[in-house]
Amino acid sequence: MSVLDQLPEGELQRLTRELDASQREIKSPQPIGSSGVMMGIVTSGNPIDVTVPAGDARDVLLSYTPADTAFGGGLVYRAYQSTNGGLNFNEINVSQRLRVGSDNVQKWRIQYFNGSGGTAINLKFLFLCIGSGTFTASLVT
Repeated sequence: MSVLDQLPEGELQRLTRELDASQREIKSPQPIGSSGVMMGIVTSGNPIDVTVPAGDARDVLLSYTPADTAFGGGLVYRAYQSTNGGLNFNEINVSQRLRVGSDNVQKWRIQYFNGSGGTAINLKFLFLCIGSGTFTASLVT
């Protein structure tokens, strides 16, 4: 007498169908996620987002406001900056990121130490994030 003989009537056929269905599901394409979890790039259409004038010691405050925070949307993975019209974007140091409040606005305070600089600094920003949103860049003391 084998283990199969001890199964209830029709149980072997049921187990076989269940295994076959599981195998077909594993081998078929699995749609996952939605537009709310797709990573995208957010940037402005402007050639310059903010200018730190010559001899200006103020910092730049970046504020990113997500369009939708459902299902974790609106999270910025990385923030980048380009100076003076350069084609290369450098990552903004994570230490410059401020705590996210209950409004889900993500902020960075960036120091450029241009107080004794003789030339203006033109800045362009780019964000890699989930979902979409808008950002502002302003000079703060």
